[in-house]
Amino acid sequence: MPILSNIGRRAMEAARQQGRQFARREIVLEVLNDRFNPVPPAVTERINQISDLATLKQLCKRGISIGSLAEFEEVLESMLTPH
Repeated sequence: MPILSNIGRRAMEAARQQGRQFARREIVLEVLNDRFNPVPPAVTERINQISDLATLKQLCKRGISIGSLAEFEEVLESMLTPH
């Protein structure tokens, strides 16, 4: 039984992680839509591919304060391009 409990805990944690990722993506997209509606589908698609919570948090902060959607797209590209 402990093995099943371990598997169950891991599955629950994975589900929580996916939920947090989904919520962060939704917040980033909501901020962008409020400021720069409409957000191009390509930007939405790129954001939806991000799974790193820290990156999503940074994008949210930038989306709140950045001057234009074009600037945001540059930031997005620089954050997703390996250095």
